[in-house]
Order: sequence, then C-alpha cells, then structure tokens
Amino acid sequence: EIFLQTPVLHEEAALALGATRWEMVKMAVFPFGRSGIVSASMLGLGRALGETMAVAMVLSVANVVSFKLFTAQNPGTIPANIALTFPEAYGTNINVLIATGLILFVVTFAVNALARWIVSRRKEFSGAN
Repeated sequence: EIFLQTPVLHEEAALALGATRWEMVKMAVFPFGRSGIVSASMLGLGRALGETMAVAMVLSVANVVSFKLFTAQNPGTIPANIALTFPEAYGTNINVLIATGLILFVVTFAVNALARWIVSRRKEFSGAN
C-alpha cells in the first residue's frame, strides 16, 4: 500500500526523463516507500519479539541456549522462557527472569532506535520535516 501512495508526478517525471519502468521504480517508488518498508519490518519484528504466549505454545521448550536457527531442536525464546518459568520461580530465579526481561527490553529498544534512525535519515536526505 505504501508503494501505491507514491505521487504519480514522481513516477511520470522519471519516465519522462527517459527512465525504464524498473529505473522509475528504483529511483521514485522505492525511496518514497523506504520509511514504510522499515516501519512495517520493525512492526513485524516487534510483534515477533513480544508474542510471548503464542511462542510458548507453538515452540517446544528446551533448556538449551543455541544460535543454530535451522535445526530440528527448537530452543525456547526469551519471552517463552519468562512466561513458562515465572510461576514456579523463587528467590534468585526471579532475579534472573527479571534480568532476561530487561535484556528483551534493551533488544526491543535497540530495534526501535535503529528503525527511527533509518526513517530520520530518509527525511534528512529528502528535505522533508
């Protein structure tokens, strides 16, 4: 939908200057829709990071920390770990779960900061406020 909101005059101007259809898309449509692409990607990533119960119900829970994403054994995610082990946690384990929640918050904050930086960089180059 963001590509459809590209001003028709931008597309026509690129074509009038002799650009092919692909060059017009590359020079007029993609730059106009970059902030929408980044926003949609970050929204999807934020939802994926925050879907605690859905991830806990779908993925198998394993007490393994692994960075191998394409294996048959699916390790639990941070939100699933917090959701599944918090009811039985006591003492130091509560502190560990709160610390993992803080790590999840920092990762989410970093993703949002990166998205804002990309969108603001586009505004600087286009001259928009």
